[in-house]
Amino acid sequence: MNRSGTDVELLFERLRENERQEGEAAELLTAAVFRKNRENALEFLRTPYRQRAVFVPQCLRRTAVCQAREHGNEYICRKCGACKIAEIARRAEELGYISVRILKGGSALARFVGETRPKAVLGVSCCVEGVMGILACARAGVPAFCVPLLKTGCADTDVDLADVKGALEAVLP
Repeated sequence: MNRSGTDVELLFERLRENERQEGEAAELLTAAVFRKNRENALEFLRTPYRQRAVFVPQCLRRTAVCQAREHGNEYICRKCGACKIAEIARRAEELGYISVRILKGGSALARFVGETRPKAVLGVSCCVEGVMGILACARAGVPAFCVPLLKTGCADTDVDLADVKGALEAVLP
């Protein structure tokens, strides 16, 4: 990896520690996600559903009632309906996505991209994990599109389901 790529990754690692604080760090991360989304949009939209994967964070689960089964670096959704993940997974499966994974952490993303070999990735995450996921996908030559969480944190977060479904369903011929 070149020095510039390493410097960017180190910057985002340092910013990760400050994400909960409002201000410039959060704004920078949000701007980075939206910039990369714009850069990757056409390639993402031109990729057929059957060649896309979806990655959602474990923090989107409703921890008190979630029935997902823990399995290595991911959770297996039982579609209990306690959170929005079940609806995201159902819609992605209806559209024919090759994989829907509930990741315990962003570091697992590169491994799952290697396993499933998608041609495009839709990620749902906080902006820190989104930037890291976009970088991991870029290293693998896979365009990634990120839908940021509305409420961040390490548990019981939230996302705009309409935004996720819009990204899931979006396609260009």
